[in-house]
Amino acid sequence: MSNTPLKKDIKWGLLKFIETRIMIIFIGTICFAIFAERGHVYQGKSFHEIIDVRKTWNKFDSSWYQKLAKEGYPQRAFTDNAKETWGFMPLYPICLRSLGWLFGGNLFLAGIFISNACTLLALYIIYKLSQEKFKTGMETINLILICAGSFYLSIVYAEGLFVLLTALVFYLAHKKTYGWAFIIAGLASITRIQGCLLFVIPLIEIIRYHLRTCYRYLPAFVLSLLPMAAFMLYLNNTCGEPFAFIKIQHAWASTNLFPLQGFIYLLKINDIGSSLVNAFFWVLILGIVLSCYRKLPVSYLVFTVLYFLLSTSNEIIYGTTRYMLGILPLFIAVSLSSNYIKQFFIILNILFLAVTICAFVTNTGTFV
Repeated sequence: MSNTPLKKDIKWGLLKFIETRIMIIFIGTICFAIFAERGHVYQGKSFHEIIDVRKTWNKFDSSWYQKLAKEGYPQRAFTDNAKETWGFMPLYPICLRSLGWLFGGNLFLAGIFISNACTLLALYIIYKLSQEKFKTGMETINLILICAGSFYLSIVYAEGLFVLLTALVFYLAHKKTYGWAFIIAGLASITRIQGCLLFVIPLIEIIRYHLRTCYRYLPAFVLSLLPMAAFMLYLNNTCGEPFAFIKIQHAWASTNLFPLQGFIYLLKINDIGSSLVNAFFWVLILGIVLSCYRKLPVSYLVFTVLYFLLSTSNEIIYGTTRYMLGILPLFIAVSLSSNYIKQFFIILNILFLAVTICAFVTNTGTFV
């Protein structure tokens, strides 16, 4: 009898996942069919084009990940005057390449499978964590499924894998399995650059509660640094620049990276509308998490603040609806907040989920 509530929640969670994916596909298909791409004059699309999933969803970073999985990183001297695959971390493309054969070499289908499989596993782990620690299991995963960037979890982007690794680090730290938490954080660090911040979750917990025996976790910590060290060594040997994944950001108009740069230069850019929206989302995220400082562990608060500082270090604030997926404390904090905050968060995110999907499938990039 003890497993009955869990089985019921898993069933409802799976149903919610399917429902939201159908909703996302429907919105994306409609927007792709009736709106012009890149802001150009609308050109009619045939029924075959409209139902072509690849035409609708294979946009922006999706093509970069597939290019990296197929060709690998450039084997030449590093330059930062043009966009290159150096700007993308390797673990997700490695997964694409490894499982591509299951789909006849179709990396797009492989990516769809990997992203959705990782997301389902992540949702289960997040449910376990939030239910055991905060008694908000179903509410937390429901918030993730309707958030403005939720569709990134099901397309050829690294978000599904990153959220899975993030959930594992938080859950393993909750279970005091700090060694494995460090190792998973090491893998997350070569999935998205924000993954480097996950080390603070087990680290702070160890310092607070196990300082006298912290030496026991040193081997696991050293081992967790190997993925990033191997990646940087590879870059150094192939292009002569171990920090190519950072320096290539110059090609994306990010000449110098420092915390809060996006806010400092907010009024100096042309696309002020979308930047203000992204900035608003960051303020909302930080405000909600910090408002729950008495209900959340210190490590959750520190992680969120560092994540915020790193993610706003570009000259332009963009992609907030996508980056927020990795801030697990946000969704837990909302589930612990008042009904007013919950309702505001839900309505705002459902609205911008439609807006962001439309921007993505029409290749406009306004809120992407």
